[in-house]
Amino acid sequence: MPITERIVIDADPSIKKMLFEISEEYGETMKAVVCSLIESKYKELQLRKVGEFKKLR
Repeated sequence: MPITERIVIDADPSIKKMLFEISEEYGETMKAVVCSLIESKYKELQLRKVGEFKKLR
């Protein structure tokens, strides 16, 4: 089973509720919402790393 499906299945009930509300609002599956959030955080991390690299120069 893909990790994103495990995240949705194993999520705390309050997290599931939030995922459900977001997925309803955006017309996406909860799996798509989880993937989107992970991608967003990863991009944020990469930008932070680039910023830190520029500070070192």
